[in-house]
Amino acid sequence: MAIIKRDPFNVFRGELDNMFAEMENRFQSFFPTFPAYSQGGRELAPVFSGGFTIDVKQQDDQVIAKADLPGCNKDNVKIRLVRPNLLQISCERSDEMEQEEKDFFIRERFFGSVSRSVPLPSDVTDEGASATFENGVLEVKFKKSEKESGGDIPIS
Repeated sequence: MAIIKRDPFNVFRGELDNMFAEMENRFQSFFPTFPAYSQGGRELAPVFSGGFTIDVKQQDDQVIAKADLPGCNKDNVKIRLVRPNLLQISCERSDEMEQEEKDFFIRERFFGSVSRSVPLPSDVTDEGASATFENGVLEVKFKKSEKESGGDIPIS
């Protein structure tokens, strides 16, 4: 005599799938979607929580990262190569934070500290790295490297 094991939740699986699909459709109307990017064959969705956006590309023997940091002052931006393939950018913006809240109809601009850590497509070195900051756009250029490194990168 064979014993048949039944999944007691099998009855609800179709209902749950429908419910999750409906929730996803409803959330998409409230939250914008951002294009995914891939790393090592895996699709990754960037984390965007009111901070800033970053583009990373490879070009010949370089890795170039561009970050939009509107309203940030160059002196308040910190760039750090945490690992040979992980870049961290942070900034603090506090210049208009003390305005009275009562006058705003919508207030979405960020104030305070924001930080992003993003994976790089290959190992890089901080030796010879350069960074520029113009019109709220930070551009950091790294040379690809096989040797481990890590450190702060000054902005020129």
